[in-house]
Amino acid sequence: MIRSLQDLIVQHRASINATTNKTGAKDLTLNKGDVVTGKVLDFNRSGQAKLLVKGHQLSAQTTVQLAKGQLAKFRVEQTQPHYVFKVFEGSGMQQNALQWMGSAMQASPFQLMHDLFQMLEKNHDSPNRKIMLQMVQLFSQIAIKPGDSITPYFLMAFLQRSGLLWESKMKQWTASQKNMSTERFKKLIQQDLKGLTLETLKNTPSDSIEMRSGLEQMLEQIEQWQLLNHKSLRENGKMYFMLPLLFDHKLHTGELLIYVSDARKGQKDPSSSMLKASLLLKMSEIGPVKVESVLFQRQLQIDFWVSSQEIVSIFQQHDASIQTALGVHGIYLQTIGYHLADLQEFAEMSLIHEVTRSNQHLNTFA
Repeated sequence: MIRSLQDLIVQHRASINATTNKTGAKDLTLNKGDVVTGKVLDFNRSGQAKLLVKGHQLSAQTTVQLAKGQLAKFRVEQTQPHYVFKVFEGSGMQQNALQWMGSAMQASPFQLMHDLFQMLEKNHDSPNRKIMLQMVQLFSQIAIKPGDSITPYFLMAFLQRSGLLWESKMKQWTASQKNMSTERFKKLIQQDLKGLTLETLKNTPSDSIEMRSGLEQMLEQIEQWQLLNHKSLRENGKMYFMLPLLFDHKLHTGELLIYVSDARKGQKDPSSSMLKASLLLKMSEIGPVKVESVLFQRQLQIDFWVSSQEIVSIFQQHDASIQTALGVHGIYLQTIGYHLADLQEFAEMSLIHEVTRSNQHLNTFA
């Protein structure tokens, strides 16, 4: 029985595992009082909803006005004979995502993945080492290492492996494959962070509480990242990336924000579109660095923010080589600027806060 307007009766016996597409709820175990994050996959006026909770699609009946694509937190009010969820928090998707993610370092699924690897290295006898091996391999492909370049090709490969496109890839794969080959499906999973996290969680023993908890947190963070980009790309023409940087066996998280608002407006000629990108790196040797670049009609403006004049001098030594390298690709470096910011300013800085800002303050060209 629905006891309030914020209750949802969930038909958990008809849940679908998002990894295997098999019906059944044996893998979904929730206790009364648990708070879980869910995404509204579909909702109609009759009160029927489809939710994605912990990798399972759930059918629900409710009088709560939900919106397709919305993110909400649910508290489990009862578990038998059906789950009953109470909407614990469910305002706008983007605001929830921003509040939940906090800083990029705290929200990075790569940081959690790295922490799990470190935990396994200290326990050589753990049966989970073999289960996590594929995640170690995927992480080595995704992480930026010394000598790597952040090129458009890298970003495309990163996007394909990051987990951000998992549902889209699943939809395309199931629609195009006449022969549902198990081996081909395994390869699809192995090259996608979200798919592999779901698969690893499924194979992790129930008594490995710490490991399962870490994987569940990873899954929630990936979904928050998906939701944030879905909203910001649609409404503001922005894409936000968390980049794992692995230097000297230490993990650092970089942030990249790409503005593609002109592309959203249907600009057919790329040369008449303005492209802006911001990059924030907090490195151990040279300290934090923020870069903003604006490209318009093959003219480029670059601005650097660093923490000391010494770092400015080091960067300025490479101005000529940057201009030469850009010229090879037919890009003219119009201006390059350097700015100082104190460490406290950098400590509070995150590109995620710029996701919701207006695009009206883009740099302009003379």
